[in-house]
Amino acid sequence: MDPQLEGLAKASSRIRLRKIDLSDRSAAGPVASQHGVRGIPMLVLFDGTREVSRDARTVLEKLATER
Repeated sequence: MDPQLEGLAKASSRIRLRKIDLSDRSAAGPVASQHGVRGIPMLVLFDGTREVSRDARTVLEKLATER
């Protein structure tokens, strides 16, 4: 999924891709807890600060329409 997501982020100035390295628990722990990360990979789509979806298919479809 990474190349597809990175391509979408580069194609649109409205899309920002953020990745969290969960192997570094001290840095990622608070962010993972805040967003309820229970497994990887995990995609969450936000519109500003409002969470829109956690469903990977829905996230990818919405991002594809942003092109």
